[in-house]
Amino acid sequence: MSRRAWFAGLVSGAGLLAAACSSPASQVLDTPEGRVLQYEGDDLLVLVTGLEPTYRAGDRLHLNLLVNNQSAGFVQVKLRTKLLGRADQPVVQVDPVLLDVKSDDATNADQDVVLPRELVAGDYTLSVEVPPWKLDGREFGGGATLRAPVRLEPASSQ
Repeated sequence: MSRRAWFAGLVSGAGLLAAACSSPASQVLDTPEGRVLQYEGDDLLVLVTGLEPTYRAGDRLHLNLLVNNQSAGFVQVKLRTKLLGRADQPVVQVDPVLLDVKSDDATNADQDVVLPRELVAGDYTLSVEVPPWKLDGREFGGGATLRAPVRLEPASSQ
């Protein structure tokens, strides 16, 4: 399936769910295709897919970060992915992803987040920060943080 067809299907399904909800610009959608984190605002749409509700310590999260630029200019967006523990303290942080997106286009990147085996089982939060981005070289947008709960089970005894 082409990236555009995948994106069109995902957005149409997410759009229907988003229209039914009166929540802020950043939200978590549970779709038949899986969990989707979505931010839409200031002519930018950010989708994070591939997230499961439960993992085991030692697992790897395989995420896809997609940015759709709905503006008339060129944007540069930095995405910072973290796993947060108690008191929103980062327990895992990966290198930021920088995406360059032409006007009325979309770009995506895959990102793996390795969960150390020594992480304690419990409730965590996946956080993807979208700081203000650059539109035609100037800082733009208010920024956002996409967040979703993640349950971590003990590592398997292999």
